[in-house]
Amino acid sequence: MTVIAVLPGDGIGSEILDGPLEFLRRLAAAGAPLTLTGPLPYGTAGWQATGSILPEETIEACRSADVVLSGAVGTHPGVTAEECPNPEAALISLRNLFDLRVSVRTVWVPQLSEDVTIVRNITGGAYADPSQREESDGVSAAVDQLRLLPARVGEVLELAAGFTGDAPGRRYISVDKASVFATSRLWRATAMQVADRTGVAFDHVNVDRAAYELVSCPQLPAVIATEGIFGDILSDIVCARAGSPALCGSATINPDRNFGSGITALFEPAHGSSPRRTGTRRSNPTGAWLALAALLDWCPDLRPLGQATRIRSALEVVHRSGVRTYDLATPEQELVDMDGYNARILDELQALQPA
Repeated sequence: MTVIAVLPGDGIGSEILDGPLEFLRRLAAAGAPLTLTGPLPYGTAGWQATGSILPEETIEACRSADVVLSGAVGTHPGVTAEECPNPEAALISLRNLFDLRVSVRTVWVPQLSEDVTIVRNITGGAYADPSQREESDGVSAAVDQLRLLPARVGEVLELAAGFTGDAPGRRYISVDKASVFATSRLWRATAMQVADRTGVAFDHVNVDRAAYELVSCPQLPAVIATEGIFGDILSDIVCARAGSPALCGSATINPDRNFGSGITALFEPAHGSSPRRTGTRRSNPTGAWLALAALLDWCPDLRPLGQATRIRSALEVVHRSGVRTYDLATPEQELVDMDGYNARILDELQALQPA
């Protein structure tokens, strides 16, 4: 039995999960081995409700769960940044508490009928804990230490190599800045070692060149393996090529996959909390559906149900029908709100279920 902790978070976070949660409830009612806990408070909304961006009840629920399905964490209507200045620290704390140390983002590029997978470290490196930072008082220097361990670099590259089998014939790139950073020289040397072990021929690309190619080249790479901050930036560029930040599903995972010892992964759409759109029901829920597909594929007792493939098929069918939310619609296409889009996806999923 997979236990899924639901953490809606802030702004549009709660409503963006409506469609995926309805589908999970239908699966559970049909006998799928899953149970939902929550919704659980965290982020700015958690602070508003409890005085803490990561309440103890949420941490305890995560200790009893296998995975998290999250909305968005960030700014929330009615709460100023001065009142709750760093809600994203709740997500960072969860990553560190449960060693969710690798990020896997999947950007769906429907006009090319392909995905781009970005694999990066999400703890360590540029995402160091506070002990690796020194704040400036306005006179002294500010310092951010970037430290990478060879074993952790190898882990990211091994995971990235595993995704290449899903896209034969396409390009796989390892991105660094080896001309400047010692950490990038370690990255490139490790990528070469992983290539020798796995037979996966990563192209080695400097980060500035990678950004240029993602904007200008007709075909996108299938897999990008890179350090955390580089991957954060490059994934947004790929989203721009896809047409919307809502076309990205994100997972932060513990590669050890020790089910039964707290959450092994957190799945979420990669976009922000978008407080100005909260309650409008206009947002594009695709990222939440992509995150749910990744969750269902990650969990060993849910993967055999084949629902991840059905979700992707439903998204493809709805997109080909010309239905669009506001962020992707052109004047000649059918414009629907979030609820209308979810209804189309749920209808397609119902049609795709085995008899």
